[in-house]
Amino acid sequence: MSKERTPSKRGSEKKGPVDAEQHTEWIDVGINFVLRLRRFSWDVGGLFLLAFAAISLLALIGHSSGAWESGAWIIPWVNLLLGLFGVAGSVISILSLAFAGVVMLNHHREEIWGNIWKQVITFEVAVFALLALLSVAGGVSPEYAEQGMYGGKVGYGLAVLAGIILGTSGFSMLLQKLLLFTATAVGFIYSFGLFGIVYGWLERTTRERRSAQVEVEHTPTVSVAPAAETIEPILPAAEKQKKRRERLPAEFRKNFRVEEKTESASEPPPRDDRLPPLELLSIEKATRPDERHINQAAGLIEKTLADFGIAAKVVGFQIGPTVTQFAVEPGYRPKAGSEDEENGSRVRVSQISSLRRDLALALSAERLRIQAPVPGQPYIGIEVPNSRSYDVRLRPILENETFYKVDAPLAIGLGRDVSGQVVAADLARMPHLLIAGTTGSGKSVCIAAITICLVMNNTPEDLRLVMIDPKMVELVPFNGLPHLIGKVETDLERIATV
Repeated sequence: MSKERTPSKRGSEKKGPVDAEQHTEWIDVGINFVLRLRRFSWDVGGLFLLAFAAISLLALIGHSSGAWESGAWIIPWVNLLLGLFGVAGSVISILSLAFAGVVMLNHHREEIWGNIWKQVITFEVAVFALLALLSVAGGVSPEYAEQGMYGGKVGYGLAVLAGIILGTSGFSMLLQKLLLFTATAVGFIYSFGLFGIVYGWLERTTRERRSAQVEVEHTPTVSVAPAAETIEPILPAAEKQKKRRERLPAEFRKNFRVEEKTESASEPPPRDDRLPPLELLSIEKATRPDERHINQAAGLIEKTLADFGIAAKVVGFQIGPTVTQFAVEPGYRPKAGSEDEENGSRVRVSQISSLRRDLALALSAERLRIQAPVPGQPYIGIEVPNSRSYDVRLRPILENETFYKVDAPLAIGLGRDVSGQVVAADLARMPHLLIAGTTGSGKSVCIAAITICLVMNNTPEDLRLVMIDPKMVELVPFNGLPHLIGKVETDLERIATV
């Protein structure tokens, strides 16, 4: 009998590790499924809130009309809303759930998260003020509150609190209604962004009235004046400056056209499932360049150089994120007694470079850079700040053909050049990398972008990082990064050891 039991024990000993391995595999599968599902958690949550809000609204309508008398869970939920907030508050609560679902479905849009918390808090204050106003209008009755009428129990409690603070006399009740109505109206107007619409309408109306008044007051009148003199209407200083800028001689007027640039549409290589998805990064917003500003600046450059006796011509331009580079081709200075410019001497590059401040003054630019000459090109580059700049995002750079053609594990995206083209490089081919610049020039942003490029394209098993930040300002937010060895070191005494 003992010999028969021995094989069974051995079989059980072999079976135990196998079951443990299968159990571990199932755990790994579950963890991977949860991690992949996490990418869509915002979308799933948004759809759930929208569906729940729609069912709640239908149940509220059906329950009020007597069509729904029972329900496993939806009717108790509707009764809870009616008891706490009343009919109006219940409708607003359900619509708030639907709005929250819409926000979750659009979580990748940055403009939604700008002042949303201020608007949410203001909206809640407006709703509570409305519930209290309804209860005050209904007579602050506890019976009505128990039945879920007017403002419900929440509105009744707020109305009682307002009565304790302001009193219950006739004038006090009138003051309560006035204050609650004002809080409700102001809260809803601000939360729905109606202040900007009202302010814009008032501003346009005021501007139109002022312009009409100026035209009436400064209409040219008949006077005994010499025939050579003309009386011009008096214009504000801003309109005078605008009118003066538009007076550009015909020979300096340009008609450049901005061509639509399309990014490389090549299929990017497949990404490893262990790498973070690029959807974590923000999408770059496309902006339309201002053709009028470009043509005006090109004409002013030619006119300013001509005023100083320098023959030059703007032959092209390149639009970047923050500046536009104008290609200026130096002309020829005619010889004495000759009108043929081709036989004269060419304008020196130093003559144009020395007029940097005069050009900045003519263009009303805070800063202006002259590249004389542009490497590999037969012209001088004058970089003028754009009237509207746009932020360069990292995601379009990582998705661009220029980046993944670097074909290196330590490829980094450096941004866009003056013509808007993606600039990428291989960190392994740089013996040393020094990032320098003045305060506010973007050194910390560059370091963060390089770090994100490295961790987005390398797993923690392939890449390990050591970060040192004695100032404890720029790199501390990277603590917890799986690629990091330890944590961001800030102690000066431990830096040498690390």
